[in-house]
Amino acid sequence: MFPAFKEWQVIVEALGAGEQVLILRKGGIAEDRGGFRVKHDRFWLFPTLFHEQLARTKPAAAKYFPSPPTTAEITLRFWAEIIRSQFLTDWAQVTALDAQHLWTEPVVRERFDWGRSPGIFALAVRVHRINEPIVFTPTPAMAGCKSWVELPYDFTALPGAPVLDDAAFARKRAAL
Repeated sequence: MFPAFKEWQVIVEALGAGEQVLILRKGGIAEDRGGFRVKHDRFWLFPTLFHEQLARTKPAAAKYFPSPPTTAEITLRFWAEIIRSQFLTDWAQVTALDAQHLWTEPVVRERFDWGRSPGIFALAVRVHRINEPIVFTPTPAMAGCKSWVELPYDFTALPGAPVLDDAAFARKRAAL
């Protein structure tokens, strides 16, 4: 089995387009008592869809929102590797990243304030696109508000390439 990280579909598409290389995460309702943990350094990007995504992202995210919304099937096109992970506890550090992602400030603030102590994980990721997407119907075990699920697909064995070349990725990373 191979790890998959559940994230809003519009954000997965933005990551896959190379528009952003940052994931901000605090945790889902179904996370264990310790909250979100960076459990894997390489993982599938598992797109999730709910109707409020567009309203909770910046206007620039609209181009990544499916129209009409997708079916119950999941399409895997991207996997990511974490280049750097840091837990930020200073709100000023988080707001300094505003130009590097597509979430609205209220969404980021909600994530930052969620749980016992303020803070949020900032994950700088290098995203790879596989040549042939994988389409499957998710199982009930994959449902719910959790960050990690397991999939039977090995992204390391599939042909593909980074979505950004080395120079473009270096520029995005330096902006963080």
